[in-house]
Amino acid sequence: MKRIVSLVVLLALAAGFYLYAYPRLSGGERADAQQASTGNRRGGMAINVVSAVARTQTVPITKTDVGYIEAVNTVVLRSQADGVVVQQNVLEGQNVKTGDVLFKLDDSAIQATVAKDQAQIAKDQAATDLAEATLTRDKNLLSNQVVPQSTIDADVAAYKGAQAAVQVDNAQLKSDQVELSYMTIKAPITGRVGTINTSIGNVVHASDTSTGGMMTITQMSPLRVSFTVAESELDAFRTALAADQKLSVEVLAPGDKTPRATGVLSFIDSSVDSASGTIVLKADVDNSAGKLWPGQYVSAVTQLGAYKDATTVPLVAVQESSDGAYLFAIGKDEKVKKVPVAVVASVGDTAVIGNELKPGDHVVTEGQLQLSDGSLVRETIEGQTSGSTQGGNGGSSTNAASAAPASNT
Repeated sequence: MKRIVSLVVLLALAAGFYLYAYPRLSGGERADAQQASTGNRRGGMAINVVSAVARTQTVPITKTDVGYIEAVNTVVLRSQADGVVVQQNVLEGQNVKTGDVLFKLDDSAIQATVAKDQAQIAKDQAATDLAEATLTRDKNLLSNQVVPQSTIDADVAAYKGAQAAVQVDNAQLKSDQVELSYMTIKAPITGRVGTINTSIGNVVHASDTSTGGMMTITQMSPLRVSFTVAESELDAFRTALAADQKLSVEVLAPGDKTPRATGVLSFIDSSVDSASGTIVLKADVDNSAGKLWPGQYVSAVTQLGAYKDATTVPLVAVQESSDGAYLFAIGKDEKVKKVPVAVVASVGDTAVIGNELKPGDHVVTEGQLQLSDGSLVRETIEGQTSGSTQGGNGGSSTNAASAAPASNT
C-alpha cells in the first residue's frame, strides 16, 4: 500500500513540473518561430552577420622587404711589424674603444735602435757645433787677411755637411720611433672584438695576409640595413625621397611585433642589377640598444608616404569574384547591397577603399557566404556582446566598434 501511495505522489509531482515548466521552455521556440514568421512577412528569414563600420583615417604607405644587417666599419687587425706577442689585453667578444691597447710585441731590439739613433744625433750635432765655430773663427781671420778665401769655403762646406748629417739622424730616429709604435697595437675603432687568432708567445709578421689577421673588430652602432627592391618599385622610392629627404625605415626581426630600430634611408645604388632586375638600398640605424647584429636577416619596412583622410574597412569585408572586388553594405532597411569596390591599398588587416563607401557605412565582415544582393540580415557589430544587435545604419553609432587602426608593418 505504501508503495502505491509513493508512486502516486511521484506521478503527481512529475505532472505538476511538466505543467509549470513546459510553457516557459517552449516560450523561446515560439518567440523564434514568431520572429521567423515576421521575417518571412518582411521578405525572408534574417541571416545573422557580423559587421564593421567604415571609417576615415590616415593610412601609411609602406613597403616591406627582406634585408640583412651589415656593419658600417669592420677592421681586420694585423701587425705592422714582425715581433713576438708579450702582452694581450683583450678577450674575444669584448667591447673596445678607439685607442685601447690590445697587444704589445717584444720591442727590446727597436728600443736599442732608437737609443743608437739618439746617440748618433748627439755625435753629429757636436760635429756641427765644431764646424760652426771653425767657420766663425776663420771669418775673423779672413777680415785680417790671415787666411785665404778658400779656407772659408771649405769651412762653409764642412758646416753644411754637419747640419745635413744631423737632419739624416733625426729622420732615422723618427722612422725607428714609428717602428717602435708598431710594437704597441691599439684599437683603431670602437666596436666588438671577434675571434682572436693569436696569443702571448706567438710570432706575428707584417707580411701576414690571412683572412682573420690577429683578430677583427666590428663597429656595432650605428649599423646599416641593406635590402633590394624590384626595378619597378624604384620610382616610388625616388619620388618619396624627393618629397621627404628623410624616409623612415623600420627594422624588424622574424616574429617581432614592434620595430627593433628605426633608421633613415641613406643610399640607393647607382645602377640596377640587369641579371636580377633589382637595386640595392641601404639605411643607417641606431643600435645603441644592442638589439641588432651584423649579418642578421631582418624585414625593412620603408614608409613611402600616407593615404590621408582615406575611407577604410577591415580587409576581411572585401570579397573577390570574376567581376572584381566587392563587399556587402547594410542599409537602413536591414538589407544588404552588393557594392563593387576598388581596393586602393591594403595595410595589415585594413583595406583602403575608393569612393564607393562613406564613413559610417556598415559592411559585413562575417557571414558573406550566405548572402546575396537584397538579403535580410540581423546585424551584430564587431566588439559588441553576442546578445546586442543593431538594425542597419539607422541605429546609434555609439554602439559601433571602431575599426582597428592600420598597422605600419
